[in-house]
Amino acid sequence: MNMYYFNDNLSKEQNERINKIIRMIQKAESRNEIINKTTLKNSGLGSPATLGRTLALISDSVDKEYRETKEKIITFDKHKLTYRLIKDWKKCKYIKTDSGMNYNLLGILKSLLNQYQNTSLYKSVMEKIEELAEMSIEDFSRIAIPPKPEYNLVDQKKFAKIFEYMIQNQKIQFYYKGRWHGEEKKNRIVHPYQLLLDNGTCYLYGYDEERKDDRIFVLRRMEEIRSKNSENFDLPVDYEFSIKHGFSRFGAYTFKEPVKYKIEFYGNTQIWISENKWADDQVLEVSENKTTLTFTSSQDDKILEWILSCGPDAKPVEPNEFVQRWKDKICEMAELAGI
Repeated sequence: MNMYYFNDNLSKEQNERINKIIRMIQKAESRNEIINKTTLKNSGLGSPATLGRTLALISDSVDKEYRETKEKIITFDKHKLTYRLIKDWKKCKYIKTDSGMNYNLLGILKSLLNQYQNTSLYKSVMEKIEELAEMSIEDFSRIAIPPKPEYNLVDQKKFAKIFEYMIQNQKIQFYYKGRWHGEEKKNRIVHPYQLLLDNGTCYLYGYDEERKDDRIFVLRRMEEIRSKNSENFDLPVDYEFSIKHGFSRFGAYTFKEPVKYKIEFYGNTQIWISENKWADDQVLEVSENKTTLTFTSSQDDKILEWILSCGPDAKPVEPNEFVQRWKDKICEMAELAGI
């Protein structure tokens, strides 16, 4: 839960400055450091006069002005000349609790912090993350992101090369072998729209001139990447991947035009399905014996993998072509198992 100071008798600027001072002292105390008048003066939170008026609202170091709105949260140690939080500051009247944390933001920040660990930039990144997360790094350490697949180091040079062509809206060409067994390498000419980073894999998303449609390419399968005679293309208004394919949340993958899926889930899987958001337009019908999920997506293969991972607890109902693909795959699995 995120705790913050808010007094509706004060301006937004005053409340924000008080919160920044509280976080400064909280962070200093967790590191056995001190906050004194010099530290505050050099904090960039305002002039000495402004800071004096702010501290008068929440500190026992100044006690002549703003008596009606004052609530002591910070105390001043006259012997050590330092500021510290009172023992029960979290119980004070103007300290509010916000349980509605932005979990997506916390996940992104934690992943970013992990990425820069053991590098020279770690301290700078840590300080920025403390500011964005509005909590000390010690508290932030209690939030964890399980390890994910690492991005291929070989892809980095390809990424940089493609990015350079992409920001100039230049067509690129390369040799590419698709995911299907036996498929030969082909020379592809592509209008690069975006580079996608998804679960340890880098993808290029763009318009394929041969297929005359948008496609996604895995960087590690791309060879001999070069500009096509420095030819430029017109970037469409709706080039953003999520605009065309962001109806559902199954990663960086496109298969067809968006269609409506209807899937029935059984057993313990019902709880998991009901607890998560799988698509923007999802509709859940819950009963004692099954949960039916209806949603729109263009990520057919990924959805098939997802349903198969649920074993006997998932059954697709629509569309018919997808249901047949699911049945065919089960038959292949049964044959492989010798059933």
